[in-house]
Amino acid sequence: MKTPAQAPEITLYEVNHSRSARCRWALDELGLEYTSVSRPDLFHSAELTRVHPLGKLPAAVINGRPLFESAAICTYFADLAPEAGLLCPSGTYERALHDQWVCFCLTEMEAYLWSTARNTMNRILPEEEQVREIVPQNNEMFAKAAAVPENVLGDADYLVGGHFSMTDIVVGFTVNWAANAGQLDCFPNLQAYLARLHARPHCPLGG
Repeated sequence: MKTPAQAPEITLYEVNHSRSARCRWALDELGLEYTSVSRPDLFHSAELTRVHPLGKLPAAVINGRPLFESAAICTYFADLAPEAGLLCPSGTYERALHDQWVCFCLTEMEAYLWSTARNTMNRILPEEEQVREIVPQNNEMFAKAAAVPENVLGDADYLVGGHFSMTDIVVGFTVNWAANAGQLDCFPNLQAYLARLHARPHCPLGG
C-alpha cells in the first residue's frame, strides 16, 4: 500500500450491482484507500453530473479531478499503484494486449448484454419502448465474440501475461454478467475463468 504522503485522494461514486464493482474491486486489489459515495438519489444529481456529464455511475474524483467510464477509471487506478503489478507500463506489448481486451470486451461482448438488458428490463426502459425482437440477435453476436476469449483461455488462466491483472477485472465483470444472464452454457473455459476470479478474496462479483 502506498504511504500516506504518496496516496492519491480518491472518491468513488458507485452503486451495487453495476459497473461500479469493477472500480471497487480494482481499488481493493491495489490496496488504495478511497471514499465511497453511494445513495439512492445520486443518479442524475447535480453532484454527480459535475463528475459525469450524463449523471451515470461509476464516476470518480482523483486528486480533485473527475474521471468517468469504469475501464478508464480502473486503468488509471492501476497506473497510480504500479508496484501492485496489475498493469504493465505504457509502450509494452502487454499494455497493448490490455487495451485490446478491454476494447473487445466493451464493444463486442458487453454492448450486446447491455442492449438485451435495456430491452427486457422495465426498470431500465419502459416496456413500450423496448424492442424485444433484438434479443436473439444480441445473443448470437455475444456468443460469436465470447468464442474468442474462450479459445485463448483454453491455454491460459488469465488474459495477459499468464497472471491476474486489471484486464481480468474489466473483462471478468462482463463474463460474470453473461453468466448471470445464462449466456455461458457453451463456454467451459470462460466458466472456469470466472470461478478463478470468484475465488479471489476481493472479488465483489456474485456467483
